[in-house]
Amino acid sequence: MQIELSKIQNLLDWIKTKIYLDANSINATKRIVKRCEVYSCNFGIGVGSEIQKERPCIIVQNNTRNSRSGNVIVVPISHKNKNISCIVPIPTKNNENGNIILDGYANVSNVMCVSKARLDSYITTLSKEEMKNIDIELSATLDLIDYYKHFERQLKDKDLYISKLKNQLGELKQITNTTTFENLRKKILEKI
Repeated sequence: MQIELSKIQNLLDWIKTKIYLDANSINATKRIVKRCEVYSCNFGIGVGSEIQKERPCIIVQNNTRNSRSGNVIVVPISHKNKNISCIVPIPTKNNENGNIILDGYANVSNVMCVSKARLDSYITTLSKEEMKNIDIELSATLDLIDYYKHFERQLKDKDLYISKLKNQLGELKQITNTTTFENLRKKILEKI
């Protein structure tokens, strides 16, 4: 197996950058970042098809955890549309001069936990509607949808059961000529 000299140089450069980022990681823990915000992030050198290099990322972790941790969970933004379901288009964002500051696709299959030290400059904030599309795809990628659908089915079953009980209670009140549950209870106890 031969390794290209340029790859070795890139790895050495990344090690130097990584040492610098690590030295800044303690100060970075105090940094305030919020869910929906987009930052430039240094992902470094990946292995295989892992996300790598400097690129925008979306903070997807909740704000409570963002404020308490030196790490954040992010979804990188790529310009490659691989026509797979884990890619969510990001509406183009322009600055006040009309220049494009953000476009591409949120690649939720590459969700990562990164140190805040990897985050560079703030780019923009996505709207709640834009985040909703990312959250839906993220929950599908992490197989959380089936988990919540299971609870949704249980809730519907319980609602149906409660509805049947209310109907039966109403019938009992009608049969016994009572209007309150307490009066119905008294009549039942009289018969026992």
